[in-house]
Amino acid sequence: MLFRSPLLAEVASAAIKAKDVAAPLRQLLSGVKCRTEEVLSVNLDDSFIEYEGFDLTRRRMDYAHLVIACGNTTNFATVPGMNEHAIPLKRVGDALYLQSHVIEQMEKAEVCDDPVLKKRHLSFTVVGGGFSGVEIAGELNEFVKESSRYYESIKKNEVTVNLIHGHSQILPEVSPSLREFARKKMEARGINFYLGQKATRATPEGVFLTDNTCVRGETVVCTIGTTPLPLIERLAVKKDRGRIMTEADMSIPGFTNAWAIGDCAAVPNAAAGGELSPPVGQFAERQGKKLAENIAARLKGAGTKPFSHTSLGHLCAIGGLNAVAEIGGIHISGFPAWFLWRTIYLMKLPAFSQKIKVGIEWACDLIFPRDLGYVKVDRTKSISRAFYSAGDYVFREGSPATDFFVIQQGKVDILVWNEKKQSDELVAVLGKGDFFGEAALIADRPRNASVRAREDLMVVKIGSNLFTEMSSHLTPLKDALVQAGRRRTNVWQHIPEVQDLLVNMPLSKIIEPVPGDILAADDLIVGILEQFQNRNLDFCCVLNGDKKLEGVITRSDLIRTIEMASALSEKEDEIIRVGHIMHHEPISITKTESTEAAVLTMREHGLKTLPVVDNKQDRRLVGCIRIETILCHLVRELTDKQAIRITELDMVNPLYKRG
Repeated sequence: MLFRSPLLAEVASAAIKAKDVAAPLRQLLSGVKCRTEEVLSVNLDDSFIEYEGFDLTRRRMDYAHLVIACGNTTNFATVPGMNEHAIPLKRVGDALYLQSHVIEQMEKAEVCDDPVLKKRHLSFTVVGGGFSGVEIAGELNEFVKESSRYYESIKKNEVTVNLIHGHSQILPEVSPSLREFARKKMEARGINFYLGQKATRATPEGVFLTDNTCVRGETVVCTIGTTPLPLIERLAVKKDRGRIMTEADMSIPGFTNAWAIGDCAAVPNAAAGGELSPPVGQFAERQGKKLAENIAARLKGAGTKPFSHTSLGHLCAIGGLNAVAEIGGIHISGFPAWFLWRTIYLMKLPAFSQKIKVGIEWACDLIFPRDLGYVKVDRTKSISRAFYSAGDYVFREGSPATDFFVIQQGKVDILVWNEKKQSDELVAVLGKGDFFGEAALIADRPRNASVRAREDLMVVKIGSNLFTEMSSHLTPLKDALVQAGRRRTNVWQHIPEVQDLLVNMPLSKIIEPVPGDILAADDLIVGILEQFQNRNLDFCCVLNGDKKLEGVITRSDLIRTIEMASALSEKEDEIIRVGHIMHHEPISITKTESTEAAVLTMREHGLKTLPVVDNKQDRRLVGCIRIETILCHLVRELTDKQAIRITELDMVNPLYKRG
């Protein structure tokens, strides 16, 4: 290829479509198995790679020959603030995002009454005066000014495009005459140049230069700064400025079945006396062709050949159907260079059908204006409901985290895999009003537990994007999430004997009568506070006419009666009834459930006493269980099994010291 980048600037400015610069590999490489999964490590000695699948499972793949051609990635670390405030231009996705962002800025400028803010919306700054920087500056300038005709309040002279370059001249790879032509042509079309000035930092206000000048604007595009991918950095091979050093035939030294090409490789060029090939498109393309020949030769047992290529020249678009070209010592500028540049790219398209379709589209684009339609790339912020039958898994441990869940109806088991037992271990039971799925979203990692519906379940699902926004701005929610994480820590994991007893202990063995009087929703509040005080109660149960559990009243609920009474007149004081302040549909457990489930439920909700009902449909009150009673039974059972030793000192904390 004669150009440095695959027309990303033209995609960003809506001059061409994204599909015109993206090669459909599955369509082009018939019979070739393609995988789009992340490679985690490369073992050159044993000829295998490790990769992570879409299910986040680490897998191994053996190879006969390996070609590393992963390019490099953006690195803004050299300029403080650039990572936070600048847009890169490395991939097609970057170009589409920039296009969307630019149109959004014009939309904001159209309705902006503040002239200072409007100027910021219409100011665009490009950092870097190489091929990519010059191309995007020229294209942005044409795109915004051409599009201004569709905006009533935006004038062409209000649009500002700035280009910052640390050297005294742009496009150092081309001849001085072409550089000068490019600069003058772009200045004539309204682009401002800041040459010999380096960007020192980026802020929300704009980009600051070495002389502390601030080039203000809402949009910053950075085309400088690249770094090797972490995969390349981890490889224990010789490198040159982060690139893999190769032999003349592009093989990695010491390995006959491993190769490297493109921007991630430092490939000697025989045509240049062994000098390293520059990281540009035309060299990468020819390295690929020569490498295919060398691998075929090695498979046949034949010798390989060194890479050799003489640069064909340079091409760079500068906006307004203008370009500069230097091919075989011949200098071309203006529209002829632009036409040549487009023609060469068209010929490089891999499929004949694609050449025809793209050629027709480009011919139409010369006549018709650019398309201003754009799609915002933000993910939809979704809230939805989902139903699960008893026994269904909402998600499993190790699966990707995509949603946060709030239980609307039913209960779930929180399960963690126990390596010793080779089975799931119950760590919490959650019910109506509880939530789950937050830990993996907060930590940005796979699920660390499985969640299974204990009974028919209805949940509200909140997408990860919306959850992240909510949790970052709502302090009470953040605090609740932290507390929930602490409560769900398995306190029995270091005492397996206790856990076994909790699983096997029948709940019927520890059920007690409900303390205090049974209340009705119509009962008056008078006298209830006395009952709490005299009997040292934590709560009272409220039953309906069918003797079903309807609610509970706690000490804190009684305090609320003072607030309610203060809002009533003297004649109305006596109308406050139990039903006004009780907790409707209270947390309870059925008599058929395990003591383990009861303990986990109590721990999750911070309860000392838990009502027990006959079944979840009838909810007839059977009694209650108290945490003190459970602890006494545990101590007794463990003592009988000689799992713990009871002494006078141990009685202070009988579960702490184990014999």
